[in-house]
Amino acid sequence: METPYHLVLVDDDHEFRRLLAEDLRRRGFSVDAVADAAALDGVLAQRLPDLIVLDWMLPGEDGPSILRRLRATPRTQAVPVLMLTARSDDFDRVFGLEVGADDYLTKPFLPRELEARIKAILRRTRGTGAQPSLAPRRWRIGPVEFDTVARTLLLPDGTSQPLTGSEFALLSLFVQHPNEVLTRDYLMRATRGRSADVFDRAIDIAVSRLRAKLDADPQAPRAIRAVRGQGYVLAAPVDVLE
Repeated sequence: METPYHLVLVDDDHEFRRLLAEDLRRRGFSVDAVADAAALDGVLAQRLPDLIVLDWMLPGEDGPSILRRLRATPRTQAVPVLMLTARSDDFDRVFGLEVGADDYLTKPFLPRELEARIKAILRRTRGTGAQPSLAPRRWRIGPVEFDTVARTLLLPDGTSQPLTGSEFALLSLFVQHPNEVLTRDYLMRATRGRSADVFDRAIDIAVSRLRAKLDADPQAPRAIRAVRGQGYVLAAPVDVLE
């Protein structure tokens, strides 16, 4: 029997949290439902989940602050996070993506939409169909090594950088198409599914985060370059190592 994906739902609204957790369990997920950052930390100390559903507004430490902390901690850097927000402001959505969210969903939403978003993220991060097939385990991108199994970058100074689900999906596409311009539309559809909004800034933000990990100076990116009016190109030399 296949082990269900393990989710952690973080929301301080008791009734909403209870109902949503029950619905997710009916849809086949294993769910820990908690109310705040301290309770989340308790769950993470025991076991890393496959995905965290994190509310923006929480008592004490809010969602964005928790997300920053997760992304700054090596053990939790690569855990996918889907942000929930009660506001539809573009600022909230863009800010959430900039600090490391893999996706976002605005309340109110249909449970099946949340399920679809979760499954799309898991496909990207767990390699269950949406990821491009990668035969090589390790690639060299300029001076950086890309390990597709560990989902990390090995930098020239010997340090390792974990990749989020979005970053891994993007880099997996780029290494298979070096020196080829990949349009924003293509990148969005390939990494976020057919329902993706091509005017969404998610791809630009994910590319920006990836550049920060690939380049010593992300303000003058060399590995991934923008092509005005078209998209992005992986311009660094690419070799298969293993």
